[in-house]
Amino acid sequence: MIKVEVIEKFTLKRFGEIKNLVRKTEGKDGELRVGDTFECSEELANYLTGDNALNKTVVKVIEVEPEKEETKVEKEPEETVEESPVSVKSKKKKKK
Repeated sequence: MIKVEVIEKFTLKRFGEIKNLVRKTEGKDGELRVGDTFECSEELANYLTGDNALNKTVVKVIEVEPEKEETKVEKEPEETVEESPVSVKSKKKKKK
């Protein structure tokens, strides 16, 4: 997710895709005003920073949070040591 701040008032048809919206002033759904911050996908952030038909930038990137990848720790197989049977020699006393 990428955290952005609005630098120019605009309306967003894809309003449902944004997360953690913090409004600086009151507003209605779909309308974002200067100072509002929110999190969105990389694709939407690119669109809002000028990769659109009008080449218009309406937000600035504040923070890029790396996607959390699930890291699975693989256990290394335990080494097994085969023990050879130990033979115990008994000592018998010889009779004289």
